[in-house]
Amino acid sequence: MRLFLPFLKSTVGLRRNMLPIFTEAVAGLSLLRALNNLRLRIFNRTVDTLPIRFIRLFESHGVHRNQISRFFGHGLTLADVQTDASLLAKLNDSMLDDACRLFGVRREWLDGADDQIYQQHHFYKYPKDFIDFIASLKFNNPEGQFEGMVFAPDTDVGDDEAVLIIRESVGFIEDRTIYRFYICDTWVFVYWKCRAYLTACIAIAWKNSIYVQGRYIPRKYIEKIISGTFLLASAGDYVFSDKATSRWHPEDMALYPKAFLHRIDPERDNFGIQAALSTWVELSDQGFMDTGIGEVDAKSSFKNELQKR
Repeated sequence: MRLFLPFLKSTVGLRRNMLPIFTEAVAGLSLLRALNNLRLRIFNRTVDTLPIRFIRLFESHGVHRNQISRFFGHGLTLADVQTDASLLAKLNDSMLDDACRLFGVRREWLDGADDQIYQQHHFYKYPKDFIDFIASLKFNNPEGQFEGMVFAPDTDVGDDEAVLIIRESVGFIEDRTIYRFYICDTWVFVYWKCRAYLTACIAIAWKNSIYVQGRYIPRKYIEKIISGTFLLASAGDYVFSDKATSRWHPEDMALYPKAFLHRIDPERDNFGIQAALSTWVELSDQGFMDTGIGEVDAKSSFKNELQKR
């Protein structure tokens, strides 16, 4: 047995010395597999070229590839849009800028330089800017059809945001209306101040004959909309229909205290409720809560509710 002890000791020592080598080898193989998987993903990924984004922009808004030439014009022919190569040969900066203006998307996205498709419009604390925004839309498109949608979270979790979307008609294909969209975000739905300014924008929209509907949807979908990184038009007909989740009436927040206060965080000592009502009255005194629905004496109702608190 003594004869074997040196051999056993040397074997144990060899195994100990080899352990870091085996560990490094395994780590190296894992790295190689990861790099190979990345190479395969890159190799198999469809290249998102300018012609592909151009076609996707139109088709997501309901304009088929074969309809682009007669809907968009700009000298494009049916033959020009049949292949990406023939389309690329015809595209120019003026054409790309006009396509972006037509559908309200950012040129950086169409160029493939950025993932954000839509410009974000912020009107929190600035209802006068929203009035100017609506006036500009109507001035530039006097024959356009306008409507709105408020997506609010279907659960009350912290600082979940709501988003207001304005949809504007920009043309027709056969009997189908083609729209562009505007994202008006930054409304923490349970926060009293955000709720008041959101309500003011809804009232302003109604006053200008832009009728705003409401839907409760899961938070993850609202976050996706607010990110501005997916084409709203691809789901526009669905989300503006009665098929999408539970329906509510945003204009009621400008008319009835109970609807306005629904799901507002009361905060400590009911401060959130009192501040919400007080801000509603203040904005109403400035003319921002007039929906044009004259048969409801909303201001008196809100003042009475405020006195109760």
